Amino acid sequence: MTIEELKGKMQEAVKVFQDTGDMSGIQAVSKEMDKAKSELAKQEAVRLQKEAETLAGAREELAIKVHDAVKELKLDKELKAVKAWGFAYKVDKANPDELDIIYKSVNLTTRQVKKAKAGAGGVARGKSKDEYGISLGEIFNQFATDEDKKKYAAAASNSGQWQVKVAVKKRALDAGLLQPIK
Repeated sequence: MTIEELKGKMQEAVKVFQDTGDMSGIQAVSKEMDKAKSELAKQEAVRLQKEAETLAGAREELAIKVHDAVKELKLDKELKAVKAWGFAYKVDKANPDELDIIYKSVNLTTRQVKKAKAGAGGVARGKSKDEYGISLGEIFNQFATDEDKKKYAAAASNSGQWQVKVAVKKRALDAGLLQPIK
């Protein structure tokens, strides 16, 4: 059964539902549509596989032509000069999923550079430690009032506790009790 036939059946089932309130027809057609979707997806996969097999030889020949053209243009030497060993070229408006895309360059294949990480172990130094010479926890311990300590104890999460500590730090800064290190 084709999608158009199923759409027609669904329209009929919707009319019956509107007239009688009976949804059984809609549910039955929905099940048929689900089965049809699965079958259509299988058919499309088979079609694409056959197409790929048919084009395999021509694609291999084209790949060889592209490789030869890169060598002839001496792009392989230029790629090596920038420590790249290949590239991905995409044809403008050729991707069926993105027909309006225009590419302005190619992607060079290079080594992935990993970001340097802070040393493992030891105490992590935060902004407070760097700016004021003492950690946020130490600032809290030094400047917190009894009310601040109650709020901290009542905080339901780490985020809530952090907010209480930051409020104490802000109050200490505003009062001039906490000075940046120079």
